[in-house]
Amino acid sequence: MRGRMDGISKRNHRAARAAFGGLAVVAAVLLAACSSSSSTTTPSTSTSSTPAASPSSASAAATASSGASSTGAGVSALLADVNKYAAEPNFGDYGPNYGGKIPSIANLAGKKIMIIPGVSALAACEEIAQAASDFAKAAGMVPTIFDNQGSTADHNTAIENAIHQGYAAIIMGCAMDPSTSAPAIAQAQKAGIVVGVYGGTPDQDKRAGTTYNTDDPYALDATLAAEQAIEQHGGKPFHAIAITSLATGPATAIEEAAIKAELAKDDPGSTLTEVNVEVPDWQTQIASTVTSQLLKYPDANVLFPDYAGELTYVLAGIQAAHRTDVKTYLAFGGGTPFVQLQTASPGKNIIQSDVSESPPWTGYLLFLQAVRGLEKLAPISYDKAIGPDRIITPDNAVEVLNTGGFGDDWVNGFRDLLGLPALSGSALHAASTLNGAMVGKS
Repeated sequence: MRGRMDGISKRNHRAARAAFGGLAVVAAVLLAACSSSSSTTTPSTSTSSTPAASPSSASAAATASSGASSTGAGVSALLADVNKYAAEPNFGDYGPNYGGKIPSIANLAGKKIMIIPGVSALAACEEIAQAASDFAKAAGMVPTIFDNQGSTADHNTAIENAIHQGYAAIIMGCAMDPSTSAPAIAQAQKAGIVVGVYGGTPDQDKRAGTTYNTDDPYALDATLAAEQAIEQHGGKPFHAIAITSLATGPATAIEEAAIKAELAKDDPGSTLTEVNVEVPDWQTQIASTVTSQLLKYPDANVLFPDYAGELTYVLAGIQAAHRTDVKTYLAFGGGTPFVQLQTASPGKNIIQSDVSESPPWTGYLLFLQAVRGLEKLAPISYDKAIGPDRIITPDNAVEVLNTGGFGDDWVNGFRDLLGLPALSGSALHAASTLNGAMVGKS
């Protein structure tokens, strides 16, 4: 059996985390189905331009204001929303949706749980797995983290090991499509094993046949980024360019649809141009693509890079275009080096959003879903099985780097749901930051 009991490798988590913004999407490319526009300009890039309230966003446009820009009251409401998500999250905003306290976890003692990261080389995947492992041990279970290269064959091997070695539960996810392991998952469930997954779309989870799932709020991330852009432009129309990577699968499509919907609703006079650069070409093509797009559209002053791993190249492209009026929003994925870009020029003047999740919070939530399955309780519904994504800005970047960005109290919130005693002081901070692995340097 591949994998190790009670932990993962002790390599430098912080160094691994630094690569996440780019590597996580690379893994997704290898695992997700590919799609692309028919109007390609090179083998790996494509461009399309539509008004925010285009037919492709018909449902959003139907509710959009008839005016060309947001009112002052509308802009203030957007600012309040952005400020809420830029602040340190509060477990009280999420915990009440997590199904209430588990009556007892006494029968979990000694049972085995298999934890399968989507790709072990990705820091965020390992961090989610490690957090789930820590929480499982606190609940009296015996966890195994199955190290793997991210292939379906690897994932299926882990599932088969769990079936043949008497595991009670399996949790898996991060940069993977769970439906690719649907037959193996079905066999595990037939054997009485509870299976929960993280990061799949509703369709992927349905095809995987799983219900104890944990969600990634891709649409919310993109909506908040669009709200921030609208607010910072005073509700006045702007021309935005989105830098997509469609082969990463549904996440990109969800984010783009959300951006279009928000622009159509609160700033329908704005326009959005989408340019697609796939992950293998980021290093060689993003900078030149950004430069050419900014020269082609001199009125464009907003960029929506979908993933944080694009940011270094985006900055180079902006500088090469000799543009000083351009700002970026969204950049999902976070990661210490990308947050650090917001603490010094030119990044702090350009990068307005770096949307980051909390891998430890996600790991705890994923384990909680498994416990609910083991206790034969209803799963937390898809729309509520989410943790916070924080908008990291130039104003809070140093604080996020110094503290981890998500506080400590959420750990005790989860422990309370399982009837475990609260932690305090250094033990609590160590739990929330995976012994400091989640804390960067400003």
